[in-house]
Parts: sequence; structure tokens; C-alpha cells
Amino acid sequence: MNRPPKWIDKLLEYLCPSDLLEEVMGDLHERYTLRAKRVGENKANKQYLREVLAYMRPIIFSKTSSEYNKSIFSNMLKNYFLIAFRNLTKHKVFTYINIAGLTLGITCALFILLIVKFELSFDTYHTKADRIYRVITGSRPDDPVSYHAGTPHGLAPVLKEEFPEVEKVAVIKRINSQKRQFKIDNDIVKLSNSYFVSPEFFEVFDYEWINGNPEKSLSEQGQMVITESIAKTYFDGDALGKRVRMNNEYDLVVSGIIKDLPKNTDNPFEVAVSHATYAASDDYDKEYSPSHSSGYHTYVLLKENADNKALDAKFPAMIEKYNGKEVAEKFLAHVLQPMSDVHFNEIWSNGNFKNQITSKKSIWTIALIGLFILLIACINFINLTTAQAGKRAKEVGVRKVMGSSRKQLIFQFMGESFTLTLVATILSVVLTSILLPYLKTLLEINLDEQLLFSNDVILGLVIQCVVVSLLAGFYPAMVLSGYKPVSIFKANQSSNNFGALWLRKGLVVFQFTITQVLIIATIVVVSQQNYFRTTSLGFNKQAVLIVDLPEYDESKADFIRNKLSQYPQIEGVSFSLNAPSAASNKWFNLFWHESDPDKGRQVEMKPVDDKYLEVYDIPLLAGAPLRDGDSSILVNEAFVKEIGFTKPEEAIGEMVTCGGKNIFIKGVVKDFHTLSLHEKIYPVMLVDLKHQFQLASFKIDLKNAGEAISAIEDQWQELFPEYYMNYRFVDDDIETWYDQERRTSRFLTLFAGIAIFIGCLGLYGLISFITGQRTKEVGIRKVLGASAQHIIYLFSKEFALLIALAFIIAVPIAYYFMNNWLNTFTYKIDMSWWIFAIAAISGVLIAGFTIGFKSIKTALTNPIDSLRNE
Repeated sequence: MNRPPKWIDKLLEYLCPSDLLEEVMGDLHERYTLRAKRVGENKANKQYLREVLAYMRPIIFSKTSSEYNKSIFSNMLKNYFLIAFRNLTKHKVFTYINIAGLTLGITCALFILLIVKFELSFDTYHTKADRIYRVITGSRPDDPVSYHAGTPHGLAPVLKEEFPEVEKVAVIKRINSQKRQFKIDNDIVKLSNSYFVSPEFFEVFDYEWINGNPEKSLSEQGQMVITESIAKTYFDGDALGKRVRMNNEYDLVVSGIIKDLPKNTDNPFEVAVSHATYAASDDYDKEYSPSHSSGYHTYVLLKENADNKALDAKFPAMIEKYNGKEVAEKFLAHVLQPMSDVHFNEIWSNGNFKNQITSKKSIWTIALIGLFILLIACINFINLTTAQAGKRAKEVGVRKVMGSSRKQLIFQFMGESFTLTLVATILSVVLTSILLPYLKTLLEINLDEQLLFSNDVILGLVIQCVVVSLLAGFYPAMVLSGYKPVSIFKANQSSNNFGALWLRKGLVVFQFTITQVLIIATIVVVSQQNYFRTTSLGFNKQAVLIVDLPEYDESKADFIRNKLSQYPQIEGVSFSLNAPSAASNKWFNLFWHESDPDKGRQVEMKPVDDKYLEVYDIPLLAGAPLRDGDSSILVNEAFVKEIGFTKPEEAIGEMVTCGGKNIFIKGVVKDFHTLSLHEKIYPVMLVDLKHQFQLASFKIDLKNAGEAISAIEDQWQELFPEYYMNYRFVDDDIETWYDQERRTSRFLTLFAGIAIFIGCLGLYGLISFITGQRTKEVGIRKVLGASAQHIIYLFSKEFALLIALAFIIAVPIAYYFMNNWLNTFTYKIDMSWWIFAIAAISGVLIAGFTIGFKSIKTALTNPIDSLRNE
């Protein structure tokens, strides 16, 4: 084969831009080969050189040729978007439907993206987060071992002494509700986010300091650190060195001010009182013992490369050293929990100070719901675009005849998809920024609104815009660009070809399957929430007002009871450690009984007075009630079963050992729930221990609640003028236990409603297109005698079958997931048939209204108008 001289090729390579070299060289080589055969190599070489030099024209070899190509590409893109805009404005109804659906879908996805990002970001801003662990305490009487976040008082110094792998140990304890009262100047205020904190806490965790020294600000008794907001609210910003009295008991000095904590933290303190202040009080016991478990959260900072699993393995030996072998084997256990797990782990009871555990499973479920809603919006676009394909077939044919390639047509139709998605994305950002404050309130999510404009979210929006454009536009682009000009001009191309028709039906089924699953899930969650709210807890929760006591004084208690008994609006007064169902001031202990003398069993201790059963309407099943000063105890039915009896009467007079004392059972009360309905009823012991009383309970007449509260406030001011009266109703306290279910219920209701609306938008678009296509057919049918009902049936039957199929598919899916969700509760509703019946009826009514509205309008159209253009 003849080839030109290499030096000429080298010259061409040097002169020619690389993006044109292959094409130019190929053309020249072809000419050279033909010429060499005809006139010989010498003449061909000379001619080849002249051609190489002749090709040196600015338009080809200029360095601006790439800019020229860019200009062509830019003009081409501009043309694509201009044509896309014209096509979109030509079909306004379908464009509005698509934009509305995509905007809602992207808005939902964006809001859920913010939720997911927020939930996954908890406490990740600490620089040493990968080395921070929380110590969890296990109670061994339970099988399996029951873990909780509280640790014994004396654990921190033991950890420092026993484990060289530990670099720092920090403790934080929420101050009891009745002691979070601060006297600032002459005002008494209650600051709920108040904690006792050790100075090491600020060395383990990262906080931004405005004033004060992180190492010294909490090192001594009587010091406190506050956030910037507290300083501005109560001290006009000038707080450093100011004196404060806490609970009329501790004199404190503001020794430091820090920036407000981010919202994505599980240690949300606003006031940090030095741990040394608490350690000097009578409530503190420095002994490391299982009987001194508390509300302490103990964190350790491990040294670099330390193995937390190896440390876990050392805990039994440490417990045995300080508490004996029996305690280590039977009563107490510890394990390290990574900081990254604190916000997500549902196993540990009392998981964090916010009482908001969000499992990663729940987070990904939320993300999946957002994805499905976005898919529903994309399906609308696909369905409406493919349905209109017939109207654009001639456009495709003309373009192909004029020289357009399939690639160019795909770009054209993808341009329309991208234009729609871009408009929808911009609208969704605006809509989200407007609605975000309201959604935060509705769903009780404390999102940081600045997240919306963070780099991660902006990047997510860009990716989402591209992905949605591809999802919504790729298939329609492939269908439309695949039409053959011969077929188009030979016969009228129909959008109802077999493949496209069945795809649309399949997508409608998929849409309504998702919608039906969300409807069923919403009904189940709302029903479970109603069950929590209406189920009897075994005591009266409706008309009992409770007040935290700053201190218990028997003479003051008698004074309150005697004074308030004169008011007919107040039906009873009782003093106790806590209410029958309470999230705070829990006290668990171990007891022994002769049925198994070697086995210590767990019991919840409830110090109560002799009016407790009366105020809370707790039925006494056997024996006698407690009397003032009684040394005997009352127990519940679960306690009776635990010691081996089947009837309450059999337990009367039985002796149990608890706290080193032998105690006799005087009476048995009916089981009542001391914890939420997530958990079973545990053994309970009611005992008269006045020094443990921290709560006053008032049974009032709800019809005259205002007068009753005023009477209680008057007596409070007389007896406790230096203390803030913090009152609430028992049922309100109990409601907070189900905040997570309430948020889930609102979330599902909101997003199921949006999914239904988006689905109906698509359904309306489809039925509008179909009725428009069959207008003349409807006119002919009516002229031949078809009734309006028959026309409505004609349009409705196909969609009714699709919706029925969607329901059949949705039922087992919804049943599987919602039944698994219900199994996480000890007390729950049943997945009854009526749940699915309501979902089916709801789906039929919603779809029927959407289809029927357009069908009726078409059916009532005058046939003369339908046939006028024939």
C-alpha cells in the first residue's frame, strides 16, 4: 500500500489541531493512494505536500477553531431550548400539569433531603467524634440484658483510674425538673435545658467560646456557663461575672459564655452548672454501685488507635473489682456506644436528652417515600408525553426528512424534559423556602433553615435536576425519536401502539400502588396513635394536675391538703415521687422472694402517700390500702405473677427483701402502665417513703379547671414564694411519649396527600388527552343513541381495572411493612380488614372523582359540536 512520506505527515501533525487531525489526514491519505496509482509516487508526494500546505487556512487551523465549534454548539443548544419552549407553550394544559407535578415531587424530595441530611448530621461537627463513646449500663436481671444510658455516680473516676486507653472522661446530668429554677435579679425563671456538666466535657466536645476559659470555667463549685441567647435574654448580653441563685439552694456565678449550640446535637444544654456544685450536695454519692444508677451520661474520649471492643471486654473485671463477683455476673454490665450511634440506636432506653431517637431504618424509609413521590411525578411526565406522541409524529418525520439524526432528536426532546425540570426545580426551591417554617411546625422538626442553601443540598439539587430530567425524559425521547418517516407519512402514527399503551398502563398501576401503600400506612399509623391516646392505662389521667415540689415538708404538705380541701373544684391531693406513668424520676431496685431466693428481680419503686390510689383511681384488688407511715407495701398484679402466684389474695402477707429490709405485702392493686405502651407492664412496688416525694398531684373538676388552678397558685405563692410553679396535666405528659408516632402520622398524612394529588394530576391529564382524542367517537356514539352513563362507563372502566390491580398489589406490600412496624409495640392495633376497605374506598373515590369530572364533561358535550369539523 502506498503511503506518503512521514516527514510530511509530521508537518501535518504539527500544523493541524488535534481535534481535526484524524479527519484531515484520512482524506489526504485517500487522495494520495489514488494519485500514486495513477501518476506515480514522486508526483503524488509533491501534490500531497501542496495539499498539506494548501489546507493551512485560518478557518481550519486557527487556534480559534475550537471557539468556532463552541459557537456552533451554543447556537444549537439555544435552538433546542427555543423549540422546546415553543412546544411547551403550545400544549399549555399538559405543560402546567407536568410542571405542577414535578414541582410538588421535587419539593417533597427536597424537604425530605433536608430531613435526612439534618438527622444524619447529629453531633458530627465534633472534631474528635470518631474517638468519643458513651458508656451504657446494663441491668442483668432481664433476659436479654436491658440497657439504658444512665450510669452510676462514681463511674467516671473509676474509668480514669482503671483504663489507660481512656484519654478523658466527661459527665453530663440533666438537672431535675423541679430544680431548674433560677433567680436572676428579682425574676424567677425556669430554664429547661439546664445540666450539671464536668469541666472535661468542653475538652471532649467542641464549642465556640465567646467569654471564659474552657478548662477553668466549670472547674470549681458555684460556676455556670450559659449560651449567647440566654446571656442576651436575661442579662442584656453582659452576663460574665453576674450572680444567679438556682432553686433557692445554689449560689452561682456566670463564668463563661458560649455560642448557641447547633440544633443537630443530642446534648442541647443552654445552662451548664459545674459538676462540683452537684458533687457537694446531699444528693450525690461518689460510690460506684449499681444501686446508685442515675441520669448521668458518661462519655469517654479514647486515645488514638484504642480499641473500644477490647475496653468492653475489660468491664466485667472492673465491675467485679469494685462491686464483687455476684454483681458483675448478675446485676451490672457496661458497654461502649459510639458517638455516631447515640442519635440512632433505639435499643438503649432513655437514649438521649432530647428524647428523640431516629433509627437509620426510619431515615432511609423517609428517603424512600421521597423517592417514590418523585417517581410518581416523573411517571406523570412519561405518561403524558408518550400519550401525545401521535400529535408530534409528523414533526419528527419532517425533521428526519430534513436531515435530523436520531441523536439530535433525542437531544431535542431531552431539552424539553430538562427545561421543564429546571423550571420545576427553581419553583420547588422557592416553594420550599416559603413553606419550610410551616412544615417544621407541623412535623415538629427543628430543622436548620440554612441547610437549604448549603453546598451539599445545592449539589443534591443539581444531581436531582439531572436525574429527574433523565428519568422523565429518556423514554419519551427514545419513543419519539424512533419513529420512521415512511411509517409516519404512510399512515397516521398513533400514540396507542402496543408497547407505549401497556407502558402507560403499567406506570398508572405503579403510581396507584405507591399511593395505596401510603394510604394504608397512614391509616395504620393514625389508628395506632389513636389507640395510644384512648387506651386505658389503668388509672385516671384526665383530670389530674401535677406540680414539681422544690422540697417536701410534711407540715407544708398537710397545710396544702387542708387548705385546698375547702375548694369544691379540687377533689383530692396526693404527694409522691412521680405520677403512675412518668418518664422522669424513675427508680428501679432489686428484690428477693423465697420462690427463688438466689435470684434478684427488678422492680419499679413508687414512693407514694395514702391518697395516691384515690387521686389516680387505681383499683385495689386485694388486701388493704397504705396508711400514713405504713411500713408495708402494695404491689401490682405483675409483681404477684413474678413471685409465682396466680391470684392477688395469695400474695397478701408475703415477705420480700428489698434494700436490705424485709417488707410485707399489704395489698395488691390492678396493673397500670408505668411506662409507655411500647413496653410491657413490669412489677411495681408502692411504698411510703416521704423523703423521696418530689411531686404534688391534684385531682380537679375540669369544668372549673381555671378556678382550681388559681386556688393552687395562691397556696403555692404563700408557701414557696421563691419558687416558680411548674404545673402540667398528667395526660399532657403522657402525650409526649408518643411524639414520634404523632410526627410519623403527620408526615405520612401530608406526603400521602401530596402523592395522591400528583397521581390525580397525571390521571386528569391522561383522561383529558383520551377524551380529546375520542371526541368525534363520543359524538357518533351519542348520535347513535348512547347515553351519558354509557360514555362515562366507557372512559372509566379501563382506569377502574388499573386502580383495582394497583390495590391488589399494594395490599400484601402494605401489610408486610406495617405489620412489622406494629410488632415493635407491645400494645398495638390489629391489621383488620376495615383498614384495607377504607384504603380501597378512598382510592376509588379519589380516582373516580378525577376521572368522572372530565368524563361527565365530555359525555354532556353536544354531539353537533363534536362532529362540526368532520
